Amino acid sequence: MRKMVLPGELIAEGEYKLGEGVFREQGKIYSSVMGLVDEKKGYLRVIPLTGKYIPKVEDFVVGKIEDAQFSHWEVNINSAYSAILNASDYFREIDIFQTALAKILAPGDLIFAIVREITPTKKVYVTMADKMARSLKGGRLLKISPTKVPRVIGKNSSMISMIKKETKCDILVGQNGRIWLNGEAERINLAVKAIELIEREAHTAGLTKRVEDLLTVR
Repeated sequence: MRKMVLPGELIAEGEYKLGEGVFREQGKIYSSVMGLVDEKKGYLRVIPLTGKYIPKVEDFVVGKIEDAQFSHWEVNINSAYSAILNASDYFREIDIFQTALAKILAPGDLIFAIVREITPTKKVYVTMADKMARSLKGGRLLKISPTKVPRVIGKNSSMISMIKKETKCDILVGQNGRIWLNGEAERINLAVKAIELIEREAHTAGLTKRVEDLLTVR
């Protein structure tokens, strides 16, 4: 399990290649952010927690395939922890002895999945065994703060339903702050403007009317 550290906290000493969130001073390595220590083969970094998604079971997420192993995929879900998609959690049966998983989902591919399990050691498992889950082809990926997702969705999905209706775009909103849009380029651009307006002014009154005006003014 990765150790959580605070800014200025001593992490290690010695020869390391340094990544994000750390700095070296007089031979000692310190954290520059609050986050989780990630150490691999002489490489050291701290993954910032600020702005990262904190997974919850039954959350829908837009994930990006990072690696394909023999029986599972590693998936980036914009969290401090990578997620695992087992072959058995894919939406159809796979014979892993006959088919390499990278031929089904390759690094860089996007998926819409649901968080199935989070272990006590913070291992996250996602599944595509849900009627809403699918692999995502084409389209455009938009990233917003995960804390603004509820405002984008709206009460009883009212906000996102309005955006879909007015833009005629296929839109999938992940609780992890990633939004996938597909449709005509001009319509996608309009939907993106609406979502960015919501993110920017989420705390203000009268937001629904401003979004509606943006979407309906031609």
